[in-house]
Amino acid sequence: MPPSVSRADDFLLSALTASSPETPDPDTFLKERFAASSYKVEEVPLETLPEWRIDDRLIHSSGRFFTIEGLSVRTNFGPASQWGQPIIVQPEIGILGILVKRINGVHHFLMQVKMEPGNTRLVQYAATVQATPSNYQRVHGGRSTPYLEYFLRPTRGRIVVDRLLSEHASWYLYKRNRNMIVELPPDEEVPMREDFAWLTLGQLRRQLARGNVNMNARTVLGCISYGAAGGGLVDGRTADEFQAQVIASHGLARSDADVSAAMTWLIDQKELFTLDVRRVGLSGLDGWIADGQSIRHRDGAFFRIIGLSVEATSREVGRWWQPMLEPVPGNLVAFVCQRRSGVLQFLVQAMVQPGLTDRLELAATIQLAPGYCRGPQDLPPLVEYLTAPASQVRMESLQSEDGGRFHRADTKHLVIELPEDHPVDAPENYRWMTLGLLNRLVHAGYYVNVEARSLMACLL
Repeated sequence: MPPSVSRADDFLLSALTASSPETPDPDTFLKERFAASSYKVEEVPLETLPEWRIDDRLIHSSGRFFTIEGLSVRTNFGPASQWGQPIIVQPEIGILGILVKRINGVHHFLMQVKMEPGNTRLVQYAATVQATPSNYQRVHGGRSTPYLEYFLRPTRGRIVVDRLLSEHASWYLYKRNRNMIVELPPDEEVPMREDFAWLTLGQLRRQLARGNVNMNARTVLGCISYGAAGGGLVDGRTADEFQAQVIASHGLARSDADVSAAMTWLIDQKELFTLDVRRVGLSGLDGWIADGQSIRHRDGAFFRIIGLSVEATSREVGRWWQPMLEPVPGNLVAFVCQRRSGVLQFLVQAMVQPGLTDRLELAATIQLAPGYCRGPQDLPPLVEYLTAPASQVRMESLQSEDGGRFHRADTKHLVIELPEDHPVDAPENYRWMTLGLLNRLVHAGYYVNVEARSLMACLL
């Protein structure tokens, strides 16, 4: 179940707390931790990656971590009815967990400064724990994972969020991670490590706006619900006008009947759209070149699979080699929102993606990947709203995707608010929803994709 109303109020108070005497300055702390370590990331040919081999798939000698395989796709969703592509297969369920504790009456979140080789900026704020079983079982032979014990049963705290949620389903096949928030008693002492700091959600909100919070932390933060009986007023603190509307949207349309109706609508969409995926060998992918250098499309479309050599003194292993997916740049996700009957609602779509466990999930209004577009005919519906005047743009930021698997995969995040009287002609697979309803669906399981959850996190 989603957090209780009282806890939603607590999280809202944290989101409206922009500074705290108990925390370091987040910008300064990030710069200091970046300077305290050394990093080197270099692209290398796939055939030079130690312990990795490529034939009909790209695989590690241990059989762990992940593989790169071929996927044949057929669907009646979107402009392309069939295609083939490489895809990352990682059946392990990783833990994405954040510790939270009330400090001086305000909830603080324990965040770590983490280097990921695929990040354009290299270092960002991450969840307390971000690790797959291969990592925390130390298959790599490196150091242990700090604070892991708080997220393994029996946990030492109270579980606030615990959900299996999907990952990037255009690049991963059936990938899931366990998103967790664990609350500790205010008087429990937590041993502090040098790369970790307690931050309020208000401080994280500013870091989100600057692109300094990684994707794995954003998907956890996207599970949080906010609510306030005072319409954005908590403990004498106020939100701006749009944030007050966001808060009100979080608190409305969260009944079981609303959730049931939305689920029924999604089932109807699953009946309308087909998806057939079949794992194939890399050599069987038409239009793709898999050689010792990289795996790439002959037309430069989609993405490349490249090799990286990485050195980082702050990581569990000081040096390693791995494949990475590098997309064609220019990815974008956008919410179009509008006050409807006095309530801020967001236009979402039922979207088929080849790697989803159950065919489709809710996505943002616009989810654009230039690498998949052969021309204007492949652009998604409603892209005309991307040219909305600046006065209608409520949020705009550049966010990184999973820097542990994707190289320089930056996605522009947009939120556009339309005037109340503006008519919107959306396809049948689109539906208006409040943030409260979307949050309930996030907590129900595989209903909201990771790109939309990332946008929800940025609406803190």
